[in-house]
Amino acid sequence: MLASDPSASLADVARRAGLGRATLYRHFPSREALRDAIRQEALARAEAVLAGAGLDDLTPREGVRRAAEALVPLGMRFRVLLAEGADVDPEFVAARDRVLAPLLGLVGRVSAERGGSVNPAWAGMVTTTLLVTAARAADAGVIAPEEAADLVARTLFEGLGPPQD
Repeated sequence: MLASDPSASLADVARRAGLGRATLYRHFPSREALRDAIRQEALARAEAVLAGAGLDDLTPREGVRRAAEALVPLGMRFRVLLAEGADVDPEFVAARDRVLAPLLGLVGRVSAERGGSVNPAWAGMVTTTLLVTAARAADAGVIAPEEAADLVARTLFEGLGPPQD
């Protein structure tokens, strides 16, 4: 909610979450404190699932698929990590880059394997956008969560497929 409506007050957040304002204020004295807590939770969860995904010895495609399999179930709460340029806080950006390094390293290998023909920064942005889209689609019931990882990897490496005649 904070990301989708930057003008939302803590009272708005409490109402939408079905909480009393006093309950929310007891834990988060300001919007910034709530935003920071959301960021820290997203960082910790993403770091844990990526560390447990065993990405080091995988091909880039299988690594991206496995990373998506780990990250998409975290849902839209982890999108704060993936929105490039959405935050200018240097400490958060550095922590985000550290957490996502295993995934983005895989994507960087794609560029190397293709003779440098793929811009690694572009590929990283496309990958994170696909992950957010997969999480959004799974949360909305557009795709089954178990389909998301294959869709992310297939779309990244094959595109949407050839045109149908």
